[in-house]
Amino acid sequence: MHQHRRILFALIIACSCFAKAQDTFTVMSYNIENAFDTIHDEGKKDQEFCAGGERGWNRYRLFEKLRGVSKVIAAADEQRPIDLIGLCEVENDTVMKYLTRYTPLRHIGYQHIITESNDERGIDVALLYSPFTFHPIEKQKIRVSTKNETTRDILHVTGTLNNGDTLDVYVLHLPSRRGGGKAHSLSKKVVQALCSNIDSIRLARQQPNLIVMGDFNAEKNAPQLKSLTQKGILTNQTAKLKPGTYKYQGAWSTIDHILTYTTSLTPQHSQILNLPFLIEPDPTNGGDKPRRTYLGPIYQGGISDHLPIVTRFVFP
Repeated sequence: MHQHRRILFALIIACSCFAKAQDTFTVMSYNIENAFDTIHDEGKKDQEFCAGGERGWNRYRLFEKLRGVSKVIAAADEQRPIDLIGLCEVENDTVMKYLTRYTPLRHIGYQHIITESNDERGIDVALLYSPFTFHPIEKQKIRVSTKNETTRDILHVTGTLNNGDTLDVYVLHLPSRRGGGKAHSLSKKVVQALCSNIDSIRLARQQPNLIVMGDFNAEKNAPQLKSLTQKGILTNQTAKLKPGTYKYQGAWSTIDHILTYTTSLTPQHSQILNLPFLIEPDPTNGGDKPRRTYLGPIYQGGISDHLPIVTRFVFP
């Protein structure tokens, strides 16, 4: 507890210095596993996470999760707050307000932007940002759907950095691999729409800076990633990180990524945050595994089944 307070105090002090000098810019991507509120959204299949639902989800468990997320963000960098955080599996604006106003993050002043997708379960992606270092100008949702399938929208936010340069940020959550051929086809269409948007941005900007982050549900050599990186347009900053961000059937894989094309920012360092309170022993397969919120219908009390990734940039 005392260590967490020291981290928080350091972040508050750092906030006051943002406008004076900034030589680094740090980005995090984190799938926070089913961050639902407890109220049913009409037309969405969220009943299992409603009050009285089969999972026993309630406000206490929700706020335990959100306090955990705030702890991760605070512990990710003890020198200064993370500038941008892309979040996956957030249900709605209410959850984001809880995170920014009713956890220790309220002392830092984070603001947020969230999509409102046609996802059947009602989960979205969101961008958490420090208004001291990133100044949004425009937001856009990139929606892809087929006759029988829907998925999460891509969130595209254009803003400026403190040096006056423009930064375009994309947060996405591609369809799950467990969806089979239909999911793969839909994922391909989402990436095609993303590529088209990126091409337009690169033509429109004299000095483009692009960051694409989120849960791709695919490893670095998958077609979804190759179509974004093989032309040399985007660089995968997390391609070489081990052991991974997600563990399935005993095997680690990195399915969360941060891709970049930057002219005003230079990537310096990337890492997977396997902080002690995010992992636990894996008695079945050996080693460690993420301490998730649920294992099937059984509450585990952890924050997420994914580990967050962080990339730090420096200004040239």
